[in-house]
Amino acid sequence: MSVFKKIGHGLSWAYKPAVNVKAWMGWDIIKSSSSYVYNLGKSLFVPQKAGVSESFAEALVRLNLTEADLKIRQQEFMRLFLIYAAMGVAIVLYSVYLFYRFSFMGGLLTLVVASLAFGLAFRYHFWVFQIKQHKLGCSVREWWNSQIDNSNKDSEGK
Repeated sequence: MSVFKKIGHGLSWAYKPAVNVKAWMGWDIIKSSSSYVYNLGKSLFVPQKAGVSESFAEALVRLNLTEADLKIRQQEFMRLFLIYAAMGVAIVLYSVYLFYRFSFMGGLLTLVVASLAFGLAFRYHFWVFQIKQHKLGCSVREWWNSQIDNSNKDSEGK
């Protein structure tokens, strides 16, 4: 029996590369890619702590911005919000068309692109909200509640 073991060890150079399943699958690449995706997702969904805590007025002084500059930025951000929201709606309509034409993979891909457009639209609208409130570090809940309060005020005033 020991003779076969010695022969087996002596021929390991011949069969070892042929049955290296990890190398065939690219296990190291899969492991590093999945680790990268996990860390990216973690950085996206876990809020980062601000290094320096400053008020809105201090940020204006640091960035040399005036109220007129803020008004211009607010208009620019609102324009970008409208552009990205319109793009998102157009892309969703196109995805509905693709689903109607039974192009499911294309429809799913366009929904992903639409979610990116809506994400950018949200970003710019949130920045407009922060400029209107003159407050840095607003939460999404504050933004959402403000939208509800503004819609109630509009409907009560009419």
